[in-house]
Amino acid sequence: MPLDIKQNEPLSKHATFAIGGLAKYFAAVRTKEEVLEAIDFAEKKKLPFFLLGGGSNVLFNDNGYDGLIIKIQIGGVKIDEDRMTAGAGVLLSQLVNESANKGLSGLEWAAGIPGTIGGAVNGNAGAYGRSVSESADEIIVLVEEGGEWKEKKYSNKDCCFEYRKSKFKHLANREIILEASLKLRKSDTEKVRGEIRNTILQRKGKIPAQPSAGCVFKNIKKDGQLVAAVGKLVEECGLKGVKSGGAEIPNLHGNYIVNTGGAKAEDVVRLINLCKQKIKEKFNLELEEEIIVM
Repeated sequence: MPLDIKQNEPLSKHATFAIGGLAKYFAAVRTKEEVLEAIDFAEKKKLPFFLLGGGSNVLFNDNGYDGLIIKIQIGGVKIDEDRMTAGAGVLLSQLVNESANKGLSGLEWAAGIPGTIGGAVNGNAGAYGRSVSESADEIIVLVEEGGEWKEKKYSNKDCCFEYRKSKFKHLANREIILEASLKLRKSDTEKVRGEIRNTILQRKGKIPAQPSAGCVFKNIKKDGQLVAAVGKLVEECGLKGVKSGGAEIPNLHGNYIVNTGGAKAEDVVRLINLCKQKIKEKFNLELEEEIIVM
């Protein structure tokens, strides 16, 4: 059956921000073969393509995307001893649950984080001083070599992980994550579940309920050590509660921007720029986005 490629698909439906114009073309792919079919479609039409996971770390443009959005929904989870292998489209929440059921430790920090494992590897997602790069062992990707698309196996080192970053995290990326293998630690099921509950309790009351893309900016680090938490800097600049159109910096967390209803991407960008400007003026610190701004 040929791949279903939609036209003029609202991107607001595919991002946790609930913001974004229309994608000229949109395809949800569930296998490597469908990925290749989508790429072939884009190349024949001479269109750019953008790889989308769970849409939890991206701000789409109000004008949409004049190309093909390829939403990776490759599923499947395999567990062998202390190794968990998952298709790039598998939700982090599923992996957290399955690791707990098997008494495997290493993903407790990810409890409550939306998005897919492919997206998590792409952005080296993390929380509470932990990150997916600690567990990522082997990553299967599609790469273009000599005009052909080939499957390749990357080691942890090959992914060039940094704080909230990997070699895949840039707008021109054409290396497509298909599958991730994670090396976890054998533990006790109840102990892992207890750690998961603790993580969820830590998050409770700190995460705004309105649509958002999580933390907007990377915390400021030097030599791997935290220098400044952006939420605190935003608070000290008196920016909590500031609005632009339907977007707001919530009182609950200074490193979030939420969609209070009908927000446009330009509203969010205005608040991003305001935070950058005020923090530069007050602290002489440069902020860098954690989210991808299209």
